[in-house]
Amino acid sequence: MSNGKHGRPVDKAVETQKPRRPARTDHDAEDEAVEQIGRTISVQTVFLGIIAGILVIYTLYLASTIAVPIVLACMLNLVLTPVVLALARVRIPEPLGAALVVAVFLAVLGLGLSTLAEPAAGWLRRLPFVIDQLSDRLDFIRKPAEQLKKAEEALGNLGAENEAAPEISQVVVTQQPTLRALLLNETTRFGMGAVTTLVLLYFMLAVGDKLLRHLVAALPDFRTKKQAVEIAHQLQSDMSHYLLTVSVINVAFGAVVAGAMWVTGMPNPLLWGVMAGLLNYVPFLGHTVSTIIIAIVALLTFDDLATALVPPGIFIVLGALEGNVVTPMIVARRLTLNPVAVVTALLLWGWMWGIVGFLLAVPLLVVVKITCDRIEPLKPVGDFLGG
Repeated sequence: MSNGKHGRPVDKAVETQKPRRPARTDHDAEDEAVEQIGRTISVQTVFLGIIAGILVIYTLYLASTIAVPIVLACMLNLVLTPVVLALARVRIPEPLGAALVVAVFLAVLGLGLSTLAEPAAGWLRRLPFVIDQLSDRLDFIRKPAEQLKKAEEALGNLGAENEAAPEISQVVVTQQPTLRALLLNETTRFGMGAVTTLVLLYFMLAVGDKLLRHLVAALPDFRTKKQAVEIAHQLQSDMSHYLLTVSVINVAFGAVVAGAMWVTGMPNPLLWGVMAGLLNYVPFLGHTVSTIIIAIVALLTFDDLATALVPPGIFIVLGALEGNVVTPMIVARRLTLNPVAVVTALLLWGWMWGIVGFLLAVPLLVVVKITCDRIEPLKPVGDFLGG
């Protein structure tokens, strides 16, 4: 290789050529336009999904009288369907098996309510005097209790001073229902909801897979039908396993708590065991409420403060063992839920449906997670819910 006049190489093959930018074609412009349209459609779909979700939640809130029995019946159907299928394998027709299962369920529920109604009513009657009794037992509670009494007396005196305006006072009083009327309305509402739930549960158990086949037949294409069947079977399998497992754990936990309360000398130990088992369906909040109630009952029962601290202390230990050791070992990891999602679900469903919403929050969250895991575009949501 020879050098030129100024010592620069003259071999053209060695010179570095700058890459030329390819010319923009109409095909590239069309692809970019299609991608832009796809991104726009995705954003619009997300916003429409959010709006649809808000509308559904608001509708469920307004229609709680109708929605709660339907959701309860669906959950109980998932738990009791394996029992009906087991009876069908021994040549008991599904309608008769469903009637037997609902009858046994109703008998157990009625026996439990009749056994626990009187002790629960007795403790409810003591509620107005709980603050006074606690203030007598604990000196550091007496001062806040006296302040509450003074505030109540001040409000009463304020109402007495306003007797000069009888018409206004009369209007306010007539607008507020009495406690007896409220209890009567809630009891009637609960009774109607319970009857509706049992009727729906019977028909769901008696019909079995026929309802699913009719729903699938209404879907437009084979791919959608196949996906719907897979989701339904996955929901039935996972949810029945989850609800049965959690129910067995909660029943065992309630039995252990009842035995511990009996050993420590607590009154009505069966009542506190049932309460602990039911509240155990509500993560985080259930153990806290149970601990507070057991602590209050112990303080009202035992004269010695050290003795009164034993029942809530034992319950805290049992709750920690159940929540951190037993349940994680038994419940499948694929149904482990994100704590943030659990707390959000508790707040949402508790606001919508009250106590029933608290009890159904986690099962409904599991349903959403399983559904999202089976639908490809929603898998990121399922991954988030699973933590």
